Amino acid sequence: MSRAGRTRRQGAIEAALLDVLGREGLLSGEDLPAYAIAGASPAAVARPASVEQVAEVLRLASRDGLAVVPWGGGTLMGLGAPPRRYDLALDLRRLDRVLEHEPADLTCTVQAGITVAALRSHLARSGQTVGLDPPLPERATVGGTLATAIAGPRRYAYGHPRDFTIGLKVVLADGRVTRAGGKVVKNVAGYDLCKLYIGSLGTLGVIVEATFKLLPLPRATASLALAFEAPEAACRVAREIWRRGLAVTSLWLQRDDGPYVLFLELGGSPRAVARSEGEARDLAVAAGARPTDGAASRWQEALASPAVAGAPALRLGLLPSRVPEALVRLEALAPSLVVAFPTVGVVYARWPAAAAARSVGGQALPIAQALGGTATVHAWPHAAHPAPDRPWGTDPPAASIMRRIKELWDPQGTLSPGRFVTGI
Repeated sequence: MSRAGRTRRQGAIEAALLDVLGREGLLSGEDLPAYAIAGASPAAVARPASVEQVAEVLRLASRDGLAVVPWGGGTLMGLGAPPRRYDLALDLRRLDRVLEHEPADLTCTVQAGITVAALRSHLARSGQTVGLDPPLPERATVGGTLATAIAGPRRYAYGHPRDFTIGLKVVLADGRVTRAGGKVVKNVAGYDLCKLYIGSLGTLGVIVEATFKLLPLPRATASLALAFEAPEAACRVAREIWRRGLAVTSLWLQRDDGPYVLFLELGGSPRAVARSEGEARDLAVAAGARPTDGAASRWQEALASPAVAGAPALRLGLLPSRVPEALVRLEALAPSLVVAFPTVGVVYARWPAAAAARSVGGQALPIAQALGGTATVHAWPHAAHPAPDRPWGTDPPAASIMRRIKELWDPQGTLSPGRFVTGI
């Protein structure tokens, strides 16, 4: 399309959105580069203030053949492939309210644009918390955390977002407003579509509300960092801590330019925390580790995936028993930061900006495959290196089913076209 044609199209999009959103709900011009993905900026940014406005924007996009990419806090917009088309960014951060909170029932319902930090702060006033654990929670939104299915070290105790999300309100590509799940913990009617939407990267629908099971805040907390010379011993200790059921709420293994450090955060009753801290320390020392106070936690840095990344990062998924071998093999590729969750089988590796990104990606994929796992691109320096051909790795066995679901949910390819697995 010529520059004049793009200008006319942009003007038409802005005029249509103004009728729906008003001036305060529309960004254009110099605001657009902040929403760029792999160097491509949208023609406009919609900032709806209600579910009804989200639905109207998507009806307009479906009618006019516009490609829409949902946005939250932008902390994980580097995930996936660049969109094939990108006309409109849908920024949901004005939908930022707590709609319901029932402390006695341990449930809450919130809008998708609220940040995880703000939700935690609200719940803490009632002595409760939610299992969501994205990097940069002061920026990361609830909707973005669910769409990416990101799970930090609190997954060790609290589970994956699919485990404690009991209801969603989702706006489909044609503007229909739908519900999945419910607002009570015991809810078993019909298909659990919440698990379908969580992790779909905004390709099937736009999450606008979510209902969660909550947990009480621990009465006492403590933290422990244990340095190991090799990953095998660290992973054995992590598995033993899990087997014994110690009062650990977060667990991750990290290596940058020093030894492997096993980080533990503990929570529970004062007696349980004290006993668990001592037992975990004794286990580690018996395995050759030493407690350390100088190690800085960097797991958030490893898991963040901004739209503009300065260095390549990969995510490996494999059986927990294969994590030690994966870490040893990754050492040969000289990553600058590695963070692993040894009890769930997830490893994040990040390289310095000067690294040959395509070479790193080409060597890491065979490591995962040889160990029966998968490797995906978690962040990519698009400005310096061409995008990888298959950022999600090889197609999964369910690829044909995934494509069929995309065709049924979004036949026009309105939502995040090309971003997800198999190019859907």
